[in-house]
Amino acid sequence: MTFKKGDRVKFLNDIGQGEIIGFKDSKLAIVINDDGFEMPVLISELLKVDSKYNMGDSNKVEINHEDDDVIVKSKKEEKPEPENLASDGLLADRKADLFFAIVPKNQKDIANSDLNLFLINDSNFRILYSVSNKENELQSLLAYGNLEDNTKTIIGEIKRDELAKYEEITFQIIFFSKGNYYSLPPLNKIWQVKPSRFFKATIFGQNDFFNEQAFIYELSKDEIDFSKQISKESIEKAKKEKEINQTKKPFQSPKKDDNQGIEEVDLHIEVLIESYQNLSNSEIVEIQMARFTTALEGGILAGTRKMVFIHGVGNGKLKQEIRKTIERKYPKLRYQDASFKEYGYGATMVILK
Repeated sequence: MTFKKGDRVKFLNDIGQGEIIGFKDSKLAIVINDDGFEMPVLISELLKVDSKYNMGDSNKVEINHEDDDVIVKSKKEEKPEPENLASDGLLADRKADLFFAIVPKNQKDIANSDLNLFLINDSNFRILYSVSNKENELQSLLAYGNLEDNTKTIIGEIKRDELAKYEEITFQIIFFSKGNYYSLPPLNKIWQVKPSRFFKATIFGQNDFFNEQAFIYELSKDEIDFSKQISKESIEKAKKEKEINQTKKPFQSPKKDDNQGIEEVDLHIEVLIESYQNLSNSEIVEIQMARFTTALEGGILAGTRKMVFIHGVGNGKLKQEIRKTIERKYPKLRYQDASFKEYGYGATMVILK
């Protein structure tokens, strides 16, 4: 007796009828009964009633009873071919690729742009997710939800001047799928943000998920860093700068004067980030100005009376940028050179009150 997909059958060892919707292997057919339930049934226990569809010979199977064994032969191929198993989840993946992405909103000015945050589900699993940021030993929820397979979703936005508030982001993921699937353990991933690196445009690059430049972090592996390759000339220059820096006496910031309500903020680049030798002058100033803005906003909120920003002498570029920013964004604040006795000519005092 031959069976094919769409055949109407009744059960020899049970009451009721159903319809064949596929074949699991050489001995089992997948049957949906009249109550709408799918079940695997031995082909030897089925009796054909009629055929609902004329599917052609390609879907037929031939049943021969030899020593109580059932042999299934496909008219199209010599070996059995299971049908609709992938859609039922029986052949689902055992691996799920998840990514976290940071995409600058202003692609024309990446180094100064606000940032959109995305979660990318590049797998055949659906996921339940929660994403949070650590703040003073507690977690602050950024986003949570249900994400379909092979899709992405925006989960938040970071203002450029608030980037320094982000220490580490925690991802908690649960995997599931419709029908049958291979179970995966939940994912709990903590990612160290290191805000200073996002003031470099070179950390963003071309990728498979966006038309825009983006930073991609694979939650199950390491980051995909799009930084440009360093030339031999840059390496030699970095070595020479390192040798020069090692001969210099480290800068010592004066102590904070709590009695006068003065808060000191050291803007020297070696204090802000560990590795800076390969940065351009403009990139260094961008990082320093970001620290300046964040500290000033914090001082205003905290009710600080005075703040001293230690910028050094250098070529005067950082000092100019600080004062231009105060005049443009904080016109109500006053500023002046800090004490020459304590700071030399390399600091600016801002009077907040």
